[in-house]
Amino acid sequence: MKPVPSATETIDAFQMKEALDQLKAQLSKIHHDVNNPVTVVSGNIELIRELAKALGVETDFDGPLHDMQIALDDLTERIDKLMIVRKIVTNLSDKL
Repeated sequence: MKPVPSATETIDAFQMKEALDQLKAQLSKIHHDVNNPVTVVSGNIELIRELAKALGVETDFDGPLHDMQIALDDLTERIDKLMIVRKIVTNLSDKL
């Protein structure tokens, strides 16, 4: 990966497009890298919920599981916003 020019350097459209493409790739990588563990956590929340129900102790876990689900939903929403930023970067890159 080539270094991005500093703020004091003048860059041409090709360099800007390269920088935007690098940014787009990094955003995709971050989205993928964070989304995988989120999927695992989501599956485990559901597993714990089902196990608690099967054992008849679901009320003991309602609060913590609810808190975990809210936090997970918030994280998922933030991860999805990365793809909005990626789309903005793509649109900018396409205009160069």
